[in-house]
Amino acid sequence: MIVFISINFSCLKKLIFVELIIICDITQAIIMTQRLTIATILFVFNFMLGTAQSNFGLRRELVTVDTIPCNAGTSGPNCTCPGKCLTYYNSTGGCHPNNCWKWDDVNDHCEVAGKDFVAPLVLQAIPFTGGFGSGWANMGRWDIFNIYMVVVFGPLAIVILGCCCAMGGFCAQNEDRLECWGCLSYCFGCLWAIAIVALWIWGIVAIANKPLAPWTDWQGNAIECALVN
Repeated sequence: MIVFISINFSCLKKLIFVELIIICDITQAIIMTQRLTIATILFVFNFMLGTAQSNFGLRRELVTVDTIPCNAGTSGPNCTCPGKCLTYYNSTGGCHPNNCWKWDDVNDHCEVAGKDFVAPLVLQAIPFTGGFGSGWANMGRWDIFNIYMVVVFGPLAIVILGCCCAMGGFCAQNEDRLECWGCLSYCFGCLWAIAIVALWIWGIVAIANKPLAPWTDWQGNAIECALVN
């Protein structure tokens, strides 16, 4: 009976040790994958940043060229703007769009202004890009995007530190601690996956409801407007 117990105890130690090696191998594979992922994300961000800078410059150029004239027979303080979304400014002697509005010169009517929500929604709906919060990055909501980065990459750093601690002999290697480490690693991984999936789904729902995103008024001042179709 004593020999039987010692043999099982030895097998248990070997199994736990093999499990730690597997976890570290998986961690190394994740690191290699994340390198490719980070390179891809940086490329996409550089592309989006260039596009945003181009669009921002074009937008400033469009809104600062001309004023919208008052209706015929009105001028100065008695000016009547041709649309309800316009306001007369004495400093320019003409009408300008209110915040989050723009004027269609061709059809002579007001239109809602803001960033298009289709591209952010598509990026967020794709699991690979949505898990990183790329939809929020596309619309310029870096505050929410940073939350995604902390949730995705923060636990990965903890896993790497824990693996290095276990393999480097800095942590006690008795059987109780190894069993506890194995249980905690599984629980930690499940909670990590749940957090990523929950943020991914929440991001899709939130973007579909057209949240506020950075925009500029007719003077080029930074404001926030809801996403538009």
